[in-house]
Amino acid sequence: MRNYGPGGVGSNILIVGVDRKGMGQLREALGADAVLPPNSLSYEQALTEARRSRPSVLVVGFDTDFEEAVRLGSALTSEMPTLTLVALSSGSDQNRIRSAMRSGYREYVVLPDDGDLLRQAVHEALYANTSDNEDRGEIIAVCGAKGGTGCTSIAINLAAELCHIHRVVAIDLNFSMGDVASFLDLKPTKSISDLLLELDRLDERVLAGSVSVHRSKLHVLAQPNELDEQEDVKGDNVLRLLQNCADSYQYCMVDCGTALNEATLTTMTVADTIMMVVNPDVPSVKNAWRRLQLFDRIGVERNRIRLIVNRHEKNAQLTLSDIESNLGLRVAASIENDWKTLSQAVNEGRLVRDVNKKSAAARDISNMVTLVTDGDEFVQPSSPEGKKAGALSWLFN
Repeated sequence: MRNYGPGGVGSNILIVGVDRKGMGQLREALGADAVLPPNSLSYEQALTEARRSRPSVLVVGFDTDFEEAVRLGSALTSEMPTLTLVALSSGSDQNRIRSAMRSGYREYVVLPDDGDLLRQAVHEALYANTSDNEDRGEIIAVCGAKGGTGCTSIAINLAAELCHIHRVVAIDLNFSMGDVASFLDLKPTKSISDLLLELDRLDERVLAGSVSVHRSKLHVLAQPNELDEQEDVKGDNVLRLLQNCADSYQYCMVDCGTALNEATLTTMTVADTIMMVVNPDVPSVKNAWRRLQLFDRIGVERNRIRLIVNRHEKNAQLTLSDIESNLGLRVAASIENDWKTLSQAVNEGRLVRDVNKKSAAARDISNMVTLVTDGDEFVQPSSPEGKKAGALSWLFN
């Protein structure tokens, strides 16, 4: 699992006691180096929230209440010695600087003059904590370019392939129409919504009591049977959930569906691999292109994205080469349009391999395992002569 930030390169930051002007200066100084929370916490909220979210960096305003800032620094240093504390002030004052250093603050910055110092502190905090994530499992996010591309089927069948020798959990992040449980003919007694209500006590034991187990040994964190109203799940709550899953499993296969919300975008940010599923048709490829533009804007690197073409046919009007040249990504895998086997698997709540292990779909999905386990990076293909990379001119003309 990658560190939290745009494209996985930023730190998880809390901000305390900073006014609106200071928040603006922080955003301007850090830019794409870190994802900042929308609001500053009060001094009273800081210790509780730091215990809950375990940030890499905590920026504390020294102008609002200097004494509270100093007391908070001492308390956090005692309880969380690896946390990077940064004091933010509107002016340089030697007495305040000495007090900040004595109470555990690593840096004392005045913006905009000390922007480079702040960026360096955030960067070093990230890499100081990298070793903490080395033993964590990998997050694989599966998303569809549009509805009906088959990302749920790919997510669960690929997860089941990994279960032979790994601990794997499939996580359903479609809060309105999640189908992972029904695709596997499971009737979960607990759901992801229940787990989100228990984040304050979430650990491996609580997580184990919330998953359903398929006969393939795949663990499933499902959506509730009834429609869920939790469309506005906060990104930091999803982050905590994914961190706990990555601590307990070697692979976490996350079905993001087609929704673009705080939950799914947070998942894309921290995912080690993003599998974007497209069909070989114009609407699907066009929507894939639009999603790639969004990923570029939020800092998701192209080398983490694996382009999967589902329902591929040899005589399709759009060839794999067409899709590659217009999306600017190499096709990592294609799954043959084995409609009979796939529809039978969905309707019977069975894995594709259990319906027909010799089918083309079962073969193609099994071959995708190396996309997860080998971790090789895919390069963008060269643009064909006369075409601009990433431009969908042939779709619109």
